[in-house]
Amino acid sequence: MSQLISGIITIVVVLGIAGLAMLVVSVVVLLALGALALTTLREQDRNRTPRR
Repeated sequence: MSQLISGIITIVVVLGIAGLAMLVVSVVVLLALGALALTTLREQDRNRTPRR
């Protein structure tokens, strides 16, 4: 019985760690995409302004 409980706890912990890792990866990807979008918007603004 205790083996079953420890096995379930192990599975839950592993799934929790995997979920946290996926969450961190998704946040990093979203931040990278946001930074990329900001830089491209800035480049477009620079190109729009008339050069003297």
